[in-house]
Amino acid sequence: MFLIFSTNSVAQQKLQEGYWHAELQLNDTTPLPFVFEVKEGIPTIINGEERIRIDELSYIGDSLFLKMPVYETEIRCKLSENRLDGYYINHTRITKTTIPFLAIQGMGWRFSDRPERTSHNLSGRWLVRWDKEEGENKLSVALFEQEGNRVTGTFLTPTGDYRFLEGEMGGATLRLSAFDASHAYLFDAIVQDDGSLRGNFFSGSHWHDNWTAHRDSEAELIDPESMVFLKPSFKTLAFSLADEKGKNISLKDPEYLNKVVIVQLMGTWCSNCLDETIFYVELSKKYSADKFKIIALDFEKTDDPVRIARNIHRIKERLSIEYPILYAGNASKEEAIKTLPMLSRIAAYPTTIVIDKKGMVRKIHTGFNGPASGTLYEKHVREFSGFLERLMDE
Repeated sequence: MFLIFSTNSVAQQKLQEGYWHAELQLNDTTPLPFVFEVKEGIPTIINGEERIRIDELSYIGDSLFLKMPVYETEIRCKLSENRLDGYYINHTRITKTTIPFLAIQGMGWRFSDRPERTSHNLSGRWLVRWDKEEGENKLSVALFEQEGNRVTGTFLTPTGDYRFLEGEMGGATLRLSAFDASHAYLFDAIVQDDGSLRGNFFSGSHWHDNWTAHRDSEAELIDPESMVFLKPSFKTLAFSLADEKGKNISLKDPEYLNKVVIVQLMGTWCSNCLDETIFYVELSKKYSADKFKIIALDFEKTDDPVRIARNIHRIKERLSIEYPILYAGNASKEEAIKTLPMLSRIAAYPTTIVIDKKGMVRKIHTGFNGPASGTLYEKHVREFSGFLERLMDE
């Protein structure tokens, strides 16, 4: 009887199939909603067109542990029938590492099941100004698409996009969110009398800013290739760093001579880096290794060598990365620049440095606006691939 009871009890403690409405409680009054779907026991987070499959999960009694793909993050919660209660934990943060989490099965809506009718349509391009940001980060570009009440889109910044945002326009109120397993973004705004937008932005529980936006079909960001440059006394890049097996790798190694080389500055914690890395994995398969190479320099938010090695191994395994990822130092930009003192600065992760067959730096591109930016991403893929091909033919 005990064995039968135990088996039935375990069987009951499984995620129910279908859609779940989830919330991260950013503060006392601000929930960030998102949706995931469970099929064959596996939950998949939904953000617009994006799908994030969480296939590392385990049950212990009435507890469920969800390990996020690639990132050093997880959800720990208690499962009771059609409800989950617990915490989202981001191990890469030093402070405010946990956010209360709950989810209820059977509700597939994000913000509301019956949003208020609206006469506003936000589809188009908007110039965004942030209250707290300074310098080149003061302005961003928002891209919105609206059908009925449903709104999708993203914000483009000099350092990368804000992922696949999804939400609704109800009355005069815009609400958008995204949870990509590493970052939790929440936007709201009210349409003003002049048609502009004024609202709030939350990034997890650690950051809040206010923003305004005006329609501007010509809105553009600072040129991503103007933000970082080689110092006048330098003509090329130089480093010697160990790979996972302890072997030092340098651009002077025979393997990289007379080839076009991408050097990617990235972090395993960085969503924009993940998007760029997926693109670079495709490039590494597309072009011959006799003409083209990639080296990734990884900057981590931890100094623990065990965690660093685990993070690098995890992303290489998850994305089937065959080119080397070399640990290059702490992700603090002040610390990271010590690894590459020939650069004027490190403005963002990711940053890509393209080196031609003669060993000369030909391009330094800061940030990465990925698939969430739609046609802009497609344009970048075409133009960047074309640039590499021209270098390979020189």
